[in-house]
Amino acid sequence: MKKIILVLLCAVMTMSAVAQQGETQLNSEYQAAIREYLKKDVQNRQKSMQRSAEQMLISLPNEEKLYDETYISIRTQLVDGEAEDGTPELNYVFDISYNCKHLEGWTDDYPLGRYDWDSSNSVRAICKLTKKFIEKELDDIFRAGKKVSVKVFSTTDGTELAGTIPYDGRYGNFRYMPVTFNGEQLRLSVDTTGITNNCQLAYVRAQSVKDFLESNVRNLSRTVNDWQFVTRSYTDTGAYYRRSSLELTVHDAFRETIELMTADKIQDDYVDFNIPQSLTSYENAYVLIVANEYYDNAFLPDVPYAGNDGEVVRQYFVKALGVPERQVKLLNNASKAEILNDGVHWLTDLSQAVAEKGGEAPVPQANIFVYYAGHGFSDFDGAAYIVPNRLNVSDIKSLGGAKKGCCKKKAKKAAECTKHDVALNRKEAQLFAQQCLSVDTLCSMLKGKGKRETYPVNRLTVILDAGFDGHQRNGALMVRSDRKVVADAKGKKAKRKGNKSSDAIVMQAAANDKTAFSFDAQHHGFLTYFLLKEIKGIAGQLDSYTYQDIYEAVERKVNKESALQGKWQEISGFVDGKYSNGWQQLKIR
Repeated sequence: MKKIILVLLCAVMTMSAVAQQGETQLNSEYQAAIREYLKKDVQNRQKSMQRSAEQMLISLPNEEKLYDETYISIRTQLVDGEAEDGTPELNYVFDISYNCKHLEGWTDDYPLGRYDWDSSNSVRAICKLTKKFIEKELDDIFRAGKKVSVKVFSTTDGTELAGTIPYDGRYGNFRYMPVTFNGEQLRLSVDTTGITNNCQLAYVRAQSVKDFLESNVRNLSRTVNDWQFVTRSYTDTGAYYRRSSLELTVHDAFRETIELMTADKIQDDYVDFNIPQSLTSYENAYVLIVANEYYDNAFLPDVPYAGNDGEVVRQYFVKALGVPERQVKLLNNASKAEILNDGVHWLTDLSQAVAEKGGEAPVPQANIFVYYAGHGFSDFDGAAYIVPNRLNVSDIKSLGGAKKGCCKKKAKKAAECTKHDVALNRKEAQLFAQQCLSVDTLCSMLKGKGKRETYPVNRLTVILDAGFDGHQRNGALMVRSDRKVVADAKGKKAKRKGNKSSDAIVMQAAANDKTAFSFDAQHHGFLTYFLLKEIKGIAGQLDSYTYQDIYEAVERKVNKESALQGKWQEISGFVDGKYSNGWQQLKIR
C-alpha cells in the first residue's frame, strides 16, 4: 500500500512539475508575443507623433516659424533595464530633439544671453509637443506612481560672456548641484548674483525647461521624477549651437499592461495571438488587403491601428482560413493607382487564369475577398468611396488647392491648410470623389466588364472597416461632404443612390451616414476585431458556418461593446446582384 501511495505521490509531483514547466513555457511564449506587440505599438506611436510634430511645424504662426530646413526628431523605444532590487524591467524611452540641414539663416534658437524656455522658438516647440504627447498619446505610459528619469540636454555656443547676465532666481538658487558639463561631472552654483559663464547659462536654460514640464505637464505631477542635466559649451559660435533636447525614460512602463494582456491572452481575448491553424487549404480563395494608416496629405489624419488591422487580417486568411500565402496580397498606405494596378488587376488576372475553360463558357472558380481599412468618404448622393493615399487635390480650394486656395494666401493663414475638419461643397466633393475609388466601381470591376466579363468571379466578398460619414475613428470630424445626412428608419443600411448591381457581398463597419470607431484596447477597428474574434472562436468549424451566422454574431458584439465604451456603432451589410437571394446560406469557405 505504501508503495502504491509513494508511486501516486511521485506521479502527482511529476504531473505538477510538468504542468509548471508547461505554464512557464506558455508564459514565455506569451511574453515574447506581448513584447513584439508592444514593440509594434511603440513604433506606431513614434510614427504618429513624428507626423504630428511635422504638421505642427507647418502650422506655426509666421512669427514662430522655424527655419525651413528645421525638423523635429522623435524617437521612442523599448529598453531592457534593471530595477533597484535587481529585477528586470521593461522601460520606455521618449526622445525629442531638433536638427537643421544648413546653418544659413538660423535664427530659431536662444538669442545671446537668453535662458527662458519661451525665448527659443525651437525649445518652445519641443516643450509644447512634449506636453501634448505625454498628456494624450502617452497618457497610459506616464502613469501615476511610475518612476521617470528626465534628462534635459542644454548647450551654449562658444561665445564667452563679456559680463554678468542678470538672473532673478525664478527657477531657484542652486548651490553645488551635480551636472554633466562637456562630459565631466561637476558641482555648479547659480544664484541672484548673476550668470558669469557658459556652464551656468546652459544649466539655467535646462532649469527653465524643467520648470515648464513640472508646471504644465499634468502627468509629471503624478510620477516620481529623477532629473538629470547634461550641458555643453561648444567651441564654435552661432545660434546653431544654442540648442536643447529631452529624453524621458519611464521605468517598468508596461508591467500593468503585460499582466493584463497575459491574463486576457490566456482567455484568448486578443485576436493578435494564438491564431488558429486550419487543417485544410482554401485553394480557390484570392485575397486583396489594403491598409491605409498613414496618409501623405496634411489634411488627412492617420487612421489608428489600420496597419495592424491589415497585417492581422492577412495572418487570419493564411492561417485560420488556409488560403495559400502567395494568394494573399497586402498593400499598405496605397495610392489609387497601386490599389488598381497592384491589387484589382492582380485579382482579375487570377480570376481569368483559374477559370475552367473546357465547356461552352468558362466556369468561374475564384472566390475573391477584398478587405480595406482606412479613411472613407461619401459624396452628396451618399455613395461610398475608399480614400487612397497620395491624393492630388490641387483643384480643391478648401484643401489648399487652386490659385486662390488657403495655402496660396498670406503665411499667417497657412495653419488653416492642415485642419482636418473640412466641409466640401458639391463641386469640391465631386472633384475629391474623382481622386478616390468608389466601392461600387470596385465591385463592378471585380465582377468583370468588357473583355473580362467572360471570366467573372465565383464569389466576391468585400469587408470595409472604414467610416464614410466624415468622421475619424476617434469621432473627430475630417474631410466630408457639406450635406445633411438622414439615416434610414432602421439605421442599418446607408442609401446607395444610382448604384448598379455588382454581384457582391459587402460588410461595412458602419452605414455611410454612421461613424466607425476603433477598439483602442485591442488596437483594431471594432469590425475587424470582432470579425477576427468570431473566426477564432469557430476555428475548425468554419465550413459549417454561414455568412448570416457570422454577420449576426459580429453585429451583436460590436453593438454591445461599442455602446459600453460610449461609441455606439452598428455594422452594415449590402448584398447585390446574384447574391440578393440566398446569401444567408452561403458558407465562408
